[in-house]
Amino acid sequence: MSWCLGGENPVRLTDPIIREGPQLKLHYVAFDSFGVKSMCVRVETPDIAVTIDPGAAVEASSFPLPIEKRQALLNQYAEAVRESCAKSQAVVISHYHLDHLQSARDIDMYGRKTVLARNPAIMSAKQAETATRLFKTIDGLPRETLWADGREFKFKKTAIEFSQAVWHGARDAEPGTVIMTAVNRGKEKVLITSDVGGPLEPATTDLICSAKAQTVVLDGYPTYHLGQFATDYDLVRSIVNLCRILAAPGLKTLVADHHLCRDYRYPAFFKLVYDKAKQLKKQFGTAAEVMGRTSAVLEGYQNYGPTRWHKWFPLEADDARAVLERAVAENKLDKDWPAAFDRWVAYGQVP
Repeated sequence: MSWCLGGENPVRLTDPIIREGPQLKLHYVAFDSFGVKSMCVRVETPDIAVTIDPGAAVEASSFPLPIEKRQALLNQYAEAVRESCAKSQAVVISHYHLDHLQSARDIDMYGRKTVLARNPAIMSAKQAETATRLFKTIDGLPRETLWADGREFKFKKTAIEFSQAVWHGARDAEPGTVIMTAVNRGKEKVLITSDVGGPLEPATTDLICSAKAQTVVLDGYPTYHLGQFATDYDLVRSIVNLCRILAAPGLKTLVADHHLCRDYRYPAFFKLVYDKAKQLKKQFGTAAEVMGRTSAVLEGYQNYGPTRWHKWFPLEADDARAVLERAVAENKLDKDWPAAFDRWVAYGQVP
């Protein structure tokens, strides 16, 4: 698995917008830590502005805010996404879930844009159907639509690279696959993983580390599904992979958000990752936290009290390792995971 298809020349796009300022500027547009289902960013360079995953949806009833406030936040951030697209020359769609795109015939969102999108021909039937409806709705608006899987696109000195397909969480799970986006200019690079759900898969973690980005924005593990579609050992696997990413040379900031921020227990469950970030002197947190704000799910819990969960404890190293050992004994995980935990989480040395 690699970032770009071997031997393929980069696609060079025309009509860039030249701007003054830093080589690369990252804007956090809409996130679950702001109170809306989204993972939308805008990346600006002197050559191009690109909005990645222009979608937003209302948070579920387990999110500790009244429905009126959740709906108001959706309205606020859906407009923020629209405004971000209006400021961009390119729009990226990593996959076809409705919190990652807005299926509206809106000239500000799609008019005269270069749309860089996941190829729906090699996706699940459900996502392919959503893609078909989207492109039918916006037909004639984009300047061009290009399938992005495993390709690199050049906007003067700015490169936008896309991974080949990675799993939306666990391997072979129903949500299917997504593509990750890296924006690079000069020595500056940011990686937006989209819905990797942890990450869980070592191959996905390999790709994230090999990108050598200074900032990684990723989708954290959905602990609100624990006891349903999520497991304690997959949570610990995600912690191992997050700590491994934190240790990557050159990384300065790791943002974990989206599914992670739908559960007000996340600071306790990911305590080991916060501890590792302090040890490595790296920045780790949600999009809201790296901006100096409190995540909306925590504000909601403080102001309105609990919804589904009433009692929990911080996940400490001994307990987390015991979860992996039990899963190995039950043949649910490969036997190498406890050693990986020791290396990257509990006893790993500062590189």
